Amino acid sequence: MFARQMMNEIDNFQCEIEQLFRGLGFNERFDVRMQGLQLKTEDRGEAVQVEAVLPGLDVEKLDISVLGRRMTLSGEFAEVEIPEDAVWHRRERYVGTFQQSFQLPTEVDTDNVSAEYKNGILSINLPKAASALPKKISIKTA
Repeated sequence: MFARQMMNEIDNFQCEIEQLFRGLGFNERFDVRMQGLQLKTEDRGEAVQVEAVLPGLDVEKLDISVLGRRMTLSGEFAEVEIPEDAVWHRRERYVGTFQQSFQLPTEVDTDNVSAEYKNGILSINLPKAASALPKKISIKTA
């Protein structure tokens, strides 16, 4: 219990220090490579649904790959044209490339994976592999 509370306090302190330096003009661009993507993984019975919050994503430069139970998302957030005389008060928009890999809860049928990007949310539907689905075993009676 104490260790978990201590780790939470350290994480909070690190976030506050990052905000301080960002406010002073250091690390102007929020680096998604250090923070990680905002992901939600949900088991829906016969499929796994993964959602990623990716506002400003250049969909043409998005790559989704699955190998075994490991899924990798990589891509690039589009650069927005900004006037040279712009004065920043805060800048947290993702810019540049990213890559994140994570473990899926089960094997998936990679031939039937589908993805949709709408309003800054990437939704990936990963049907479970037949070997990962429960099987009904029939019982013979004598």
